[in-house]
Amino acid sequence: MRNKFLLSISICGVLILYTASSSGQEESPGLSHPETLDPVVVTGTAYPAELSKSTGSVTVITGEEIEASHAVSVGELLEQVPGLYVDQPASRGGVTSVYIRGGDPNFTLVLIDGVKVNDPTNSRGGSFDFSALSTDNIERIEIVRDPMSSLYGSDALSGVINIITKKGEGKPKATAEAMAGRYGQYQFLGGFSGAGPYYDYSVTGSWLDDGEQVEGSTFKSPSVTANLGLINRDDMEITSTFRYSHIDSTSFPDDSGGPEFAVLRATDDRNIDQLLLGLGYTHSPALWWEYGIKLSYYNTKEKFSSPGVAPGERDPFGIPPNESDSEYKNYDANITSTFSAYPGLDVVAGFEAEFQDGSSRGMILGEFPLPADFDLSRYILSPYLELQFGMVENLYVVLGAREDFPEGFDPAFSPRAGVSYKIAATDTILRGSWGEGFKLPSFFSLANPIVGNPDLVPEESRSLDLGITQNLWDDKLGAQFNVYYNEFKNLIDFEEGPPPILVNRSRVTVKGFELIGNIRPWEELSLSGSVSYADSDIKGTGEELRNRPKWWGELSLLYSPSPTVKFSLDAVFTGSVPDSSIPTGDVTLDPYDVYNVALTWTPFGRVSAYVAVDNLFNEEYEQFVGFPAPGVSPRAGIRLTF
Repeated sequence: MRNKFLLSISICGVLILYTASSSGQEESPGLSHPETLDPVVVTGTAYPAELSKSTGSVTVITGEEIEASHAVSVGELLEQVPGLYVDQPASRGGVTSVYIRGGDPNFTLVLIDGVKVNDPTNSRGGSFDFSALSTDNIERIEIVRDPMSSLYGSDALSGVINIITKKGEGKPKATAEAMAGRYGQYQFLGGFSGAGPYYDYSVTGSWLDDGEQVEGSTFKSPSVTANLGLINRDDMEITSTFRYSHIDSTSFPDDSGGPEFAVLRATDDRNIDQLLLGLGYTHSPALWWEYGIKLSYYNTKEKFSSPGVAPGERDPFGIPPNESDSEYKNYDANITSTFSAYPGLDVVAGFEAEFQDGSSRGMILGEFPLPADFDLSRYILSPYLELQFGMVENLYVVLGAREDFPEGFDPAFSPRAGVSYKIAATDTILRGSWGEGFKLPSFFSLANPIVGNPDLVPEESRSLDLGITQNLWDDKLGAQFNVYYNEFKNLIDFEEGPPPILVNRSRVTVKGFELIGNIRPWEELSLSGSVSYADSDIKGTGEELRNRPKWWGELSLLYSPSPTVKFSLDAVFTGSVPDSSIPTGDVTLDPYDVYNVALTWTPFGRVSAYVAVDNLFNEEYEQFVGFPAPGVSPRAGIRLTF
């Protein structure tokens, strides 16, 4: 591990020295040095704000980074985000989970173009499976690592991840791309986009077969994503988004010990259809007033079958074979009105109405089959208010509050306050935020006839986040240090019984920090990295939270020695992880470090070719007990633009 780390640092040093030595030479024709603009973030506040003014911990994965990495899945991109840990059993056939600052995966609200896509019918408490998302047609990803129930309501206990897809621009164009890699992996991609005086459009379709990178793990998925904008002018805009994907995947059950320890050699089978529709309208009747309406629909259907897990050291009974056929529908309407009566003072008032409907037809198989059916629906009515104050130079304050009225539960009040102040003389930014979040029990937790409990109450969170950012050398060098304290209570946990049942009982605290650095001495070269630490404490027990490390870090390098060549290196360093499986009992997984590289060559404006290698040094590691990660995985692709 040490030798690989030193090698990566050496590569970075060589590239910096090479760029420095060539920076005095005549600039290559066509190589420009555009000014780096402060990104505008739409996820962290009710009204878009510049990233530098953010009062919370926010990271933006840009389109440039996505394109340079040639990552196939969104999960691969998220591994580069400070404070965020990603795991999956072996390869993409299993569920890919994301942990923000030590919180459970179902504590993160996931949006696609602002549409909520968490599924409360699944047995994971409503967490989103990131294996379902490929990187095609993604413009950027915004990640907020703070409770955001003041703006989004339920599910945003740890934070929010918003995947924003591309809009059309410029003259009409079409693209076609093909990729092939080791283990039988291949992908075909095609699309067209463009814009006119009063419209823009972007449509992309893809087919991905991930091969069988690890025994028993397969993933196949066609998908289509589209955006259409109308009357795109300064005072009025209509936007729409559409996404459909179908997924066929297999994997050994999570608790089975995987290919290495599973006694039963059959796999879980998942067949999933996902449909997303969104429609938005914004209008500014006056300079001081803007209102908007957003309507969305999300539907996911999943057929699942599992061979179960044989009895083992941790469980003398194991898990019986089971199957389910579930469907979830979400209807959402969100109305906002923004008043800017004075420069630097914005007041956003909004109202959201959400209707959730979920059902499952399931069966616990075995000697005495048991039905596991449920049908549940609920509505949530939610007024909210946010004030953004920037009237004092270099000072930015955000105050927000939301009251949710969920059917069948007590009202939930979610406040949030944040402040950011820039010391102009030293270009230092100080910030802090405090907020509370909540999460309604999932439909599975409430209504599953085997382990469900209709008396469950919402889970809650409270968070304090402080940070300092220092920029030097005309913003070419930056460092950031964040410290946080999260408290989760009324956590839903499994009680073995008899009878087995889900109950509210756990209280967990997580404290930690993130040290982040970045340098961009020249337009051709950028280097960033981070170290994250999260220490969790389950009150009243000596146990550790499983499936997440205390220490982890990442390193990213992007280098463009010429207008036609681009090189990227992404590295992930992960400490030991506590885990468990039925055949092995409790296990601590070894630390590991993984390096991914990609080289892109664009000899002509309409032709681009690339070579990417995942797990460059063939690191042998596991993120789940008995699930070996794929070895060195080279792949190559070509893109044509018409």
